[in-house]
Amino acid sequence: MKILLVTNKFPSPPKDGGSLASYNMAAGLADNGNQVDLLAMNTSKHYIFEGMPESAVAGVNKTIKVFVETSPSFRDIIRNLFFSTLPYNSTRFISADFSKALIQMLRESSYDVVQLEGLYLAPYIETIRENSAALVSYRAHNIEHIIWKGFWRREKNPFRRWYYRILYKRIQKFEQEFINRYDLLVPITTEDKMYLDKMGNTKESFVATFGMYPSEIPFCRKNEKREPTIQYIGALDWKPNIDGLDWFIDRVWARVKSEVDDAIFMVAGRNSERGYARNLVKNGVDFRGEVGSAAKYLMQSGILVVPLFAGSGIRVRIIEAMLMGKPVVATSFAVTGIPVENGRHLLLADNEDDFAGSVSRMLRDPDFSSRIGRNAREFALENFDNRVITGKLTAFYKNSVQ
Repeated sequence: MKILLVTNKFPSPPKDGGSLASYNMAAGLADNGNQVDLLAMNTSKHYIFEGMPESAVAGVNKTIKVFVETSPSFRDIIRNLFFSTLPYNSTRFISADFSKALIQMLRESSYDVVQLEGLYLAPYIETIRENSAALVSYRAHNIEHIIWKGFWRREKNPFRRWYYRILYKRIQKFEQEFINRYDLLVPITTEDKMYLDKMGNTKESFVATFGMYPSEIPFCRKNEKREPTIQYIGALDWKPNIDGLDWFIDRVWARVKSEVDDAIFMVAGRNSERGYARNLVKNGVDFRGEVGSAAKYLMQSGILVVPLFAGSGIRVRIIEAMLMGKPVVATSFAVTGIPVENGRHLLLADNEDDFAGSVSRMLRDPDFSSRIGRNAREFALENFDNRVITGKLTAFYKNSVQ
């Protein structure tokens, strides 16, 4: 099959969950015998220079990058607020240059499927329809308006709260109007599929969860020194991550230290403000900033904590850690889309008492945490093999095209 994958950021190097999900999707579809072309926005935030090693995606036949300026602008926010009904988030990804590149690719190749990686590529559906007979597949990485609804509910600043409510309502309307404009729906979790069905989806769907290549995932190093280490990793310019990390530091970290006085808490994350980083250090955190490789960071011995209470989609780093055989303590919300068994594959905790107790237990009992890690790896191998997942998606596409 000939498949065109369209993304709103270049997926390589895969530094975050979204880019890793798109990268592995492209590679997996190619591994399963499909001819995969990639059209990607090359944004200022994730900019890739031509000729850089990262400018290639494994297995992809043809790659086209188009620069799109998506950086937020206060002037544009105000203009959008008063002179548009579209959510500002979506307008940042509307580009005449990108549309021209899309038209050219569609006219040069007869694609069977055009797969859109995310909600904000919805405005290009009409262009695809006008220039191709390909089926349009929408891969829903998350339910976007749920994320912004959470921002609105938790925001304390009156002005930002007012603006977040407007934005959340606009995104909800934008997302609702997008329902059924595609031909095929490919949600990343069963929970998201159920939600989109409630919103009115009637199109054929296939849940293609996030997948990885087990052979490329190293085992977590053994803790030879028996150091009681806790790890966290996440983008520190994303509010749900910041809120969850703050909750852990304010309500859990001190309690863990009181029970395991030599515990070490390491935090890695990109785009942290200087003041926030200084505050982490003041709270006894070993702050690593942006790490060159999330895999190498996670490969170190330690327990991964994922204190997340908002967002949507699936937590890629949890799956990566489980494949490494790394013990994890997370909130129930954080494992949405990952059908784990509490106490067997990881430990779930939704309040400060349970979270502190679970982390302390893991630190004090290395044999228990190792057993959890082994179970986690077996579970992840069975459920998140990328070649298997994209193979099933390929079969779904072939059946739909016939």
